[in-house]
Amino acid sequence: MDSGTIVYSNLEELSKSIYQLTDGEADIKGWPVRNEAGDAVGNVRDLLFDPEQNAVRYVIVELADMGEDLEEKAVLIPIALANLAEDKKEVVLPDIHHDQFRAMPRYIIGEVTPQIEDEIRRVIGSPAALRIEDEIVEIDRANFNRHQL
Repeated sequence: MDSGTIVYSNLEELSKSIYQLTDGEADIKGWPVRNEAGDAVGNVRDLLFDPEQNAVRYVIVELADMGEDLEEKAVLIPIALANLAEDKKEVVLPDIHHDQFRAMPRYIIGEVTPQIEDEIRRVIGSPAALRIEDEIVEIDRANFNRHQL
């Protein structure tokens, strides 16, 4: 039975944690974010860090004004989907559809729950949209974001 207690994930914004980037790791805060087609998506506000696994889990993206009644908001993009451009300081995401951005939950500092992480997976885990898997499967929470920049 649901006790009504909210359980938050133990994630910290990188800029507010004691974690330090090591030599060779790019500090991407403030970098522009584009999709594969080169369209502006927004800017990197920060990274969300899991201190228990000592790993970055999400890129916090402040969405730009992309029209189509898409509100400007911060969203979490799993680090595994973010790529660094080879020739300039920018982050490249797969072509995520505007409807997916619209459906993404708004990121609120300190309020990331397992349910929000499941919702992010549901919204952007579409294999037709992102071509990243053959079928959507149950989340293996221990390995979902085991990726580094």
